Amino acid sequence: MYCYIGIAVGDVVAGFLCQMLKSRKKVMLIFLLLTAVAILVYLNAKGLSPETFIWLSLFLGFASGYWATFVTIASEQFGTNLRATVTTTVPNFVRGSVVAVTLSFQFLKGQYGILQGAMIVGFVCLIIALVALSQLKETFHKDLDYVEV
Repeated sequence: MYCYIGIAVGDVVAGFLCQMLKSRKKVMLIFLLLTAVAILVYLNAKGLSPETFIWLSLFLGFASGYWATFVTIASEQFGTNLRATVTTTVPNFVRGSVVAVTLSFQFLKGQYGILQGAMIVGFVCLIIALVALSQLKETFHKDLDYVEV
């Protein structure tokens, strides 16, 4: 529950930051780096009190609460004739990737253990996300009234 509260708050904060910084890519970078910190802290935490675990869950949710910004960036990459299709398809690609992520974790936990396997999978996913983000065009001030040819 606290993770989802964090996600909701993170989504709102990400939207405000986009407006303040006039950049969606910068906000995505900030939140991906926050997610890296949250993963490190979460997977290395030991002997937490219930209250500390709640705060950590809230932070993990907050750091990964950039879904609306993520979907907005995806939709703004395409013209009006493809925008709705992209906006609904990109989240499904993310959901579909859970299969590969889960299989990777299952393999790596057998090789390295649960915590190290999770850390490897988490950081490989973050590296892929950062590389992908570096290849995207900034869309904040983009004129969106065009059709793909």
